[in-house]
Amino acid sequence: MDEEDRRIETHPDLMNPDWQKHAERDAWLGAKKELKKKRRKQQKAAAASGGGYSAPGTSRWPGIAALVGLIVLVVAAVTVNAVQERGVNETPWFPLDESQITRLVTDA
Repeated sequence: MDEEDRRIETHPDLMNPDWQKHAERDAWLGAKKELKKKRRKQQKAAAASGGGYSAPGTSRWPGIAALVGLIVLVVAAVTVNAVQERGVNETPWFPLDESQITRLVTDA
């Protein structure tokens, strides 16, 4: 192999257009494969360090839904308490008229 063949610009294989297309496609596929490996390693490292999701298929939505549900229940309880005229414990177990209530209070 002489000095002229060692130069990349004039290498006989690179001068062939079919081989050049094949080499470009192989280089593109190799770069794509390397990028996939790099992303996979990054995802594994993030999962191992505690960042991101711990397992495939896990989601944050159930936790968010539970928190929103709790907030809705608290707001509903406060609203019902504000709107309600009488508390449950303030209602007598049996109906009394005013004369019976005053007699019970004054006798005690």
